[in-house]
Amino acid sequence: MTTAETKRGTATASLDAIFHPRSVAIAGVSMQQPGFAGVGLGFLLSLMELGFPAVYAVNPKYQEIEGLKCYASVLDIELPVDHVISSVPARIVPRLVEDCIAKGVRSVHFFTAGFRETGDDEMADLETQVVGRLTGAGIRVFGPNCMGLYVPESKLAFMPGFPAESGPVGFISQSGGNAGEMIYTAAVRGIRFSKVVSYGNASDVDESELLSYFARDPKTNVICAYIEGVKDGRRFRQALRDAAAAKPVVVLKGGRTAAGTRAVMSHTASLAGSLAVFDSLCRQLNAVRVNSVEEMADLAVAFRYMSAPAGPGVAVVGGGGGFSVFAADEIDDAGLQCPVLPESTQKALGEINPVAGTSVRNPVDTIAIFEPPKLEQTLRIIGEAENIDVILYHTSFSWGRGRRSMAMLGADPVHYMQMQVQQMVKAREASGTPIVVVLRPPLDVESMERTAAFQEKCWQAGFPVFPTIPRAANAIAKVLRWARSRST
Repeated sequence: MTTAETKRGTATASLDAIFHPRSVAIAGVSMQQPGFAGVGLGFLLSLMELGFPAVYAVNPKYQEIEGLKCYASVLDIELPVDHVISSVPARIVPRLVEDCIAKGVRSVHFFTAGFRETGDDEMADLETQVVGRLTGAGIRVFGPNCMGLYVPESKLAFMPGFPAESGPVGFISQSGGNAGEMIYTAAVRGIRFSKVVSYGNASDVDESELLSYFARDPKTNVICAYIEGVKDGRRFRQALRDAAAAKPVVVLKGGRTAAGTRAVMSHTASLAGSLAVFDSLCRQLNAVRVNSVEEMADLAVAFRYMSAPAGPGVAVVGGGGGFSVFAADEIDDAGLQCPVLPESTQKALGEINPVAGTSVRNPVDTIAIFEPPKLEQTLRIIGEAENIDVILYHTSFSWGRGRRSMAMLGADPVHYMQMQVQQMVKAREASGTPIVVVLRPPLDVESMERTAAFQEKCWQAGFPVFPTIPRAANAIAKVLRWARSRST
C-alpha cells in the first residue's frame, strides 16, 4: 500500500468514527428567536426527534430547554462529548474552540457563519485561526457555514422530518439548503441515505475527502454531490476518479454562469471554476453531471431502483394516446429509441386488448391495463420482445372527484393500487425487463393523495417513479450512457 493510500485509509477511518458520535453538544441553543436558522434549537429538536441518545444543550442564559438541562459551557457537561455543533455568533467562536479542545471532543460542526464567505479579510483570518487551532489539536471540522451531518444509523439529523431509516445513497453538499431539499425531495420517492454531509466553506473536511470516504463506504452504493468549488484540483480529480470507478456518482455543479459564480463566492467563498472543464472531467471519469436538485433526485431514484437497461429500446405503455405520443417524442429527444414492436408481440397483445381504441405498435395505448391481470399480461408480453430494453409505464390517478371514480374500476383505491403493483412485479420477474413508472400530475386533493399512495407502493416494490415523462426519459438515457461507458 502506498503512502497516499495509507493516508486516505486513515482519513476514512477517522471520518467513520466521527459519523457515529456517542454524544452531541449544541452550543448556542436559544428560545428567543423564532424559526430554525441561527438559534440551534432546530438541531436540538431534530436530534431529539430521531432519538439521539445523548444530546446536550449549551447556553449560559438558560437552565433548561425542551425538558433538557442546559449547560453554561461545554466544559460543564459531566460526561464525555464527541461532537459539538456551534450555533454561537462568530465573535464567541474562539472561546468555544478552546472549550472544545479542553473537553477533548472529536469533531466540531460550525453552523456559525460570517467568516471567509463574507469577503472580509479579518473574518477570513479568524476562520483560519480557529480551524487551525482545532485541527492542530486533532479535532475535525465541518464548515463553517454549513448544516452538518445527517446519519440515520447514528440518529443524527440537522432538520426535522428526515427519515429515520438508512439507505444506500450518500450525499455531500456544499449547501445546507440543497442538502435539505434533496433529502425531502428524494425521500417521498423511496430514497434513503447512508450519510449526508453539508460541508460549507470546506475549511477542513472537504469534497475530496468525502468522495474518497464514500468510495470506500460499504453502506453507500450511490454517491450524489453538490459542489460549488474545489480547493485542490489534482486531489479532487483523483478522489472523483476513485469514487466513479467504485460506484455511480451524480454531480450537481454550482456556479455554472457568471451570476452563479458570484453567488458561490458570497455563499461559501469557493472558486467555482470553468463549467466546460468540469464537464470534461465528469465525462472522462464517468461521473453523471446534472443541472438541478430535482434531476439529481431523479438519478438517485434511477440508480437505486432500476437495473441499467441493456440497450436504448423503450416501450411506452399507458392509457391515453396523446400522452403516449408525447412520451415517444421525449424518448427520442433523450437519445433513446421507441421501436415498433415485433409482429409476434403485436399479435399477442391483440389477443388480450380490445381492437377499438387500442394501439399495440409502440407506444401501446390501451385501457385494458386498468384491469390488473391484463396489465400483467401486457407488460410481460412487451418485456419479452427482443427489441425492448425498458418499459415506461405511465398512468394517472386523476379520475375526477369522489369515490365513484374508483367504483368504476370495481375496486376500492387501496386494493386496486395493491393489485396493480402486484401485477407489475409479476411482469418484471417473468420478463426480466426493467419497468419505470411515470405518475402524471394530480389535479385535486383526492388525486394527490391517491398518487402519493401509489408512488409509495411502487418504490416499496422496487420500481423507480418519476413525475413527468421527460424526466424519466432523461434519467433512463443517463443511466444507459453511464453503464455503456463503464463497460468500455
